[in-house]
Amino acid sequence: MKKTIHYLVAGLAIILGAFFVYKGLDKHFLSECKVYEPDSPLPLNYRNLITALCTSGFTKVVGILEIASGILLIISRTRLLGSIILLPVIITIFLFHLLIDNRPHELVETGIPLFVAIVVFASYYDVWKVILTGRKN
Repeated sequence: MKKTIHYLVAGLAIILGAFFVYKGLDKHFLSECKVYEPDSPLPLNYRNLITALCTSGFTKVVGILEIASGILLIISRTRLLGSIILLPVIITIFLFHLLIDNRPHELVETGIPLFVAIVVFASYYDVWKVILTGRKN
């Protein structure tokens, strides 16, 4: 049973890692940064913030963090570090959609990767417990 959970978490981490490598590459090479027209049906605060993040280059920095954490998640020895780097990024993205975007499907699309990232991070409880407390028991 413990081995099954280990393989399941490893599989989820690899899928999550590949997803974020793709999303990071997408921010750099595959699609242009979105600048919304004034007549867009999206909420005004969402359009303004996305435009500001894109024009300032902030999304490029997020893309680099996504690529780095994705690669680290794919490699088993660095999986915990990848989840530590990814969690603040995905939490910020989720909160952005929760508080500013107000589109329910976006909450699902960001909530699933957030949940998987939390599961991967939580699966290393024994490791980060030692890191935080300095003792194994």
